[in-house]
Amino acid sequence: MRLVFLRHGQTAENTIRRISTARPGPPLDTTGRRQAAQAGRRLAARPDVRAVLSSPLRRAVETATEVATALGAPVEIVEELAECGAGEIEGRLHDDIAAQIEDTWHRWFRLAQLDHPFSPGGESANSAVLRVGRLVERLSATGGPDTTYVLVGHGTLFRIALPYLCANLTPEFVLACPGIDNTEQVDVVRVDGVTYCESWRGEPVPVAVRSS
Repeated sequence: MRLVFLRHGQTAENTIRRISTARPGPPLDTTGRRQAAQAGRRLAARPDVRAVLSSPLRRAVETATEVATALGAPVEIVEELAECGAGEIEGRLHDDIAAQIEDTWHRWFRLAQLDHPFSPGGESANSAVLRVGRLVERLSATGGPDTTYVLVGHGTLFRIALPYLCANLTPEFVLACPGIDNTEQVDVVRVDGVTYCESWRGEPVPVAVRSS
């Protein structure tokens, strides 16, 4: 089974780096709609896509709809792909709270304090990892070895969850990589019950990244 984790297209809030995790969230802007259409054309080359799954946030649903139209595949809205809830920093500009966000990433990725919330009142990394993991397990139980699913969601969610779900990724690897831009993707494969990352933002990932 293959999973394509695709970040949604651009919104106006993305351009000013405003934290936006609450529902329904902003729509795609003109650039975001163009990006979503381009992603659909890019992914249309995959003949084995069974379905497109989407976060319930508006920007992800709009992106998923464009992609699904290009693929001729159905769209399923799943709670597991919702963005990690930001808590009290919702609506703040990233640049105004950069130190607080950096402290959160430090706790999650360097200290492995996964129960620490995004900010007070927000979701923990552990919660985000567990729900994405449940989705991967569910898809693995229903999809065949040649099946591909496109999972449309959010950059923060993917950066949190994937290093803890993929056997060949580490938190350090993800911290060293640039953030996932709008409509960039991470390609993942599931083999014999083990999840591996094949490429991160288009760059191949070695099988042996995680230390023993």
